[in-house]
Amino acid sequence: MVWNLGNSYHNMRFSSQNLAAFYYQLGTLVQAGVPIQNALASSRKTAPRAMRTAVAQLSASVNDGTSLHEAMEKCGKRFADLDRHGIDMSERSGALDVGLLSLSKYYETRAAARRKLLGGFVFPAGLLVAAVFIGNFGAFFLGTRDGKSYTMPDYLWDTVGLLGRLTVVGWLAVLLVRWSFRVPGLNLVMDRLLQWVPVFGRLRFDYALSQWVSSIRLMLTAGIGIVPALEYASRTVHSPLIADAYRRAAPLIAGQLEVSQALASTNVFPDELIQFWATGEESGKMDDMLTRLARFYEERWQRSLDLVIAWLPRIAYALVSCYIIKLIFRQFDAYIHTYDELLK
Repeated sequence: MVWNLGNSYHNMRFSSQNLAAFYYQLGTLVQAGVPIQNALASSRKTAPRAMRTAVAQLSASVNDGTSLHEAMEKCGKRFADLDRHGIDMSERSGALDVGLLSLSKYYETRAAARRKLLGGFVFPAGLLVAAVFIGNFGAFFLGTRDGKSYTMPDYLWDTVGLLGRLTVVGWLAVLLVRWSFRVPGLNLVMDRLLQWVPVFGRLRFDYALSQWVSSIRLMLTAGIGIVPALEYASRTVHSPLIADAYRRAAPLIAGQLEVSQALASTNVFPDELIQFWATGEESGKMDDMLTRLARFYEERWQRSLDLVIAWLPRIAYALVSCYIIKLIFRQFDAYIHTYDELLK
């Protein structure tokens, strides 16, 4: 039991908000010329509370002569592969502050998007809950529905029970999707299917492209070549579709084909990405082109996110309308039944 708890602890990921704050603190101190050992020692008291135990472990390991990315590996899966590799590349190039601050921006953007999405769900969810409780209150108040007695247990089943069942179905659907992304082959099929989901599919793919391009740009800034940067970014990106596309393009790149041409041959990457990439190759300003690409896709998935949030209340209105119409027809049927009984 103790081992299981310890193993579970080492597999728990930190929140994006906590990681953003931690990397920003550490990056700012390193940028100011503070040695990493002293920066970590200082962060033991100022880091987000949930991370202080892990920061203490990092500090102890680094003080013993271990590099920061190796110290992060000792924390199990609490730090993502992308974080560890980005720190590794930054340490090798002597630009640790750049790597830390880039990771901070990455997680801050991710946390902001999550807050925005959850905030957009609050009103539609509240509207749906109110409709369920109010829609059934009339029958509960009168104590009858469809000519039968309607008691408190009936009301709770039609309200709390209905919302509970919907929650369970939604939770199981999320678990099923997450599980499918862990199964090789099935994860690729699921990623392709999600692309067909209106608005959300493009939001998810544009977000993955934004982080993929940003990861490549970060490694180029740290002095890593374009091919190893491409290879690692494709292995750590949260999109099996992009990872598979690079796997198919890699032999062509090794065969001295331009990266833009190899990526275009996969029919996965959008035309604008290929055009930007080709321009960077021709001009020799690849870093500048990647910066523009990252900004382009970040702005595009932000617009998609705004569109999703704008549609959430409309979807809620539609569901509530359908539910109320169902209750109206149900009540109307009860009246017809009562009228027929009176005519007999």
